[in-house]
Amino acid sequence: GENCMSQLTRIAKVLRRNNTGSGITPRQVAKMANVPLANVYKRVSDLRLLEGRRIYSNHRTVNGQRKMFYRFAANS
Repeated sequence: GENCMSQLTRIAKVLRRNNTGSGITPRQVAKMANVPLANVYKRVSDLRLLEGRRIYSNHRTVNGQRKMFYRFAANS
């Protein structure tokens, strides 16, 4: 596979770009960053740990399904 850093960079970019409203679901991040879904969860915890990013995970119910959304803290 490719290295973590380029995945991290792409995911961070996608998160930064989709920082309005409720945020973006892990599945959308996976699609836009072109990273496997399982890796999205790993990389987001990397971003939190390595870069001290404040990334919120919000849960909302959409069409009767509980979904998780990621969002960068406003000032990151």
